[in-house]
Amino acid sequence: MFVVQKGRRLLPQTAVVLFGGEAPRRPEWRDCIRQARFLAAADAGAEMALRQGRYPNLLVGDFDSLPANLLAQCRGSGCQICRLPVHKDLTDGEFLLQCLQKAGWQRLLILGALGGRFDQTLANICKAAPLARQGVEICLAQEDGLLLLLAAEAEPRRLCLQDFAGCTVSLLALGQACGRVELAGFEYPLQGPLSPYTSLAISNVVRQTQAEIALQNGCLLVCVSGC
Repeated sequence: MFVVQKGRRLLPQTAVVLFGGEAPRRPEWRDCIRQARFLAAADAGAEMALRQGRYPNLLVGDFDSLPANLLAQCRGSGCQICRLPVHKDLTDGEFLLQCLQKAGWQRLLILGALGGRFDQTLANICKAAPLARQGVEICLAQEDGLLLLLAAEAEPRRLCLQDFAGCTVSLLALGQACGRVELAGFEYPLQGPLSPYTSLAISNVVRQTQAEIALQNGCLLVCVSGC
């Protein structure tokens, strides 16, 4: 079961991933950067780490957006650096996610992936979905909420939200219809399939200390806001 607890967003087995989008301002997200066991950054995402007194453990990119002096600082720290060509088929962020998957990380907290350019935000969500389908637990965070990816392939999956009572939760099917979605602990019940072309599961509200989302098959984007 994929468990997310409000106020405890960093587990020991979590890799914190920094993209080059809007930097987090809330203290809990800055704490995650400072306390991360493993910190990975895509290009200008390294600036978030440096502002919190950290160097990334892994830095990838073509470095068209990270200032040369900051890149030199990261290199001097002993950080593992992978320079990518400027002309390539994958974004720096997608390449980084693939590296983390190959390294065996099964839980990712991604900062700086939302906000800013609209196309980049959508692309960041889309490129995280294949990892979720392979069992990686993914949380994309922004100032006022979370995006969680829940995917079920060979067997059903469950997501447990702890201590999110009063928060707004919306569900969107990604790619194809979700075969069966069941909710427990929410204001509005749901038991059945969810199409990618409906607003049926928009703006639900968590009503219990522990709420659960069960997914039979497919890929579900869980949007948590108002927290």
